[in-house]
Amino acid sequence: MSFGLAQPLALLALPLALLPLVFHGQRVQSVAALASLPPDPWSTAADWMLRGVATLAALALVLGIAGLYRAEQVVERIGLGAQVVMLIDSSGSMDRPYVTGNRGTSRAAVWGTYRSKGQIARELLAEYAARRPRDMNALFMFSSHPIPVLPLTDKPAAIQAAIEAGTYERGLASTDLGAGLIQALEFFKDQPFSGSRIVLLVSDGSAVLTIPVQDHIRNLLEKYRVTLYWLYMRDQHSPGLQPGRNGEIAPEQQVHAFFSSMGLPYRAYPAEDPTALKRAIAEVDRLQNLPIRYSDVLPRVDLSGGCYLVALIALALTLGARVVEVEL
Repeated sequence: MSFGLAQPLALLALPLALLPLVFHGQRVQSVAALASLPPDPWSTAADWMLRGVATLAALALVLGIAGLYRAEQVVERIGLGAQVVMLIDSSGSMDRPYVTGNRGTSRAAVWGTYRSKGQIARELLAEYAARRPRDMNALFMFSSHPIPVLPLTDKPAAIQAAIEAGTYERGLASTDLGAGLIQALEFFKDQPFSGSRIVLLVSDGSAVLTIPVQDHIRNLLEKYRVTLYWLYMRDQHSPGLQPGRNGEIAPEQQVHAFFSSMGLPYRAYPAEDPTALKRAIAEVDRLQNLPIRYSDVLPRVDLSGGCYLVALIALALTLGARVVEVEL
């Protein structure tokens, strides 16, 4: 633990703390002969105690003015959980409703009259993060461009605020899944490998991955030893992850085929309604509950308030002693 001063020049006033040791500040009584006074060790002890209290008051005041603080600290913690990067699709397709319970509802439906896939997903992800306070979570959004929202942290308030921040506005028109996934995996760069790592992809997969992008994704997943979970948010316009009988392959089916062929840890969870999505998140919760070691940065703490409190108490004691002093 280390300490510092915001205004170190204030320490020039420290010699003032020695004044109570030189000048007692008490009333002087005239006595005809000191030898006639009986020994009084208690008074002597009280005198030096009051001098010490006054010295402490002066010292605390100087340190308070100097802005004493405890420097930030890096603390190593061990818990059960994972390093989780939530990669959330914020494209316009995530504004659509789910398949179940929304027959006849189209993209032209009035916004705000239904809960979209993106809104429901964020609500359930917030619950997931709240159940796992020992996880380190990061949040990434993507549509036409990847947008980093929150780096890896175990601060519950920051995580909940980041998830909630995107529940109100509508998404953009295009989807660049490749760029979003690559940037999300780069969150693990320079992070010590200390336990389970996962990317939680929340998307309807309406995107195309080129061969160079596929190679880059595969290399990063292997390099950083990341498990990929895809919460596939299917709506009534989506064909699903399995090819149909007509031989046509939709973009999300091509993406799923690539992920499945990588030979790396990957699992897809088709979620056609909120209940299915909730089951998928619960499954991820069950699978990813392993020991994890991570470093936490404790911010700088201002101690000047404590110094002023100590000075106030010490001054109150000296003032009380002054009030009860008996004058002969």
